[in-house]
Amino acid sequence: MDMGFTAFVFAVAILVAVGGSLLLVGYLGIVPASFNFGWQSWLPVLLLPVIGPLWFAYRHPAELRRAGIQLLAGTVLVLAAILLLYVGGPQMISRMATKGI
Repeated sequence: MDMGFTAFVFAVAILVAVGGSLLLVGYLGIVPASFNFGWQSWLPVLLLPVIGPLWFAYRHPAELRRAGIQLLAGTVLVLAAILLLYVGGPQMISRMATKGI
């Protein structure tokens, strides 16, 4: 097995794991807080999985700064993993195919 492929899979897995954890922690910090502000706040948070909590954290920055940053950082890391997978994946496969691995 190629070390480049191993590093590629490791990078994608770490980005998804850390990003998913941050998304989950940020989401669990925002959902209970949204119930305190009425149904106009918690309905978008529950129906729009990433956009709703980010919108709610943007509307209440003093109370939800940490959860908003966690949610934003998790979203960026997961998007980076998707970008790496879709951009680097075909290149990795073509490189392995030319080597005959």
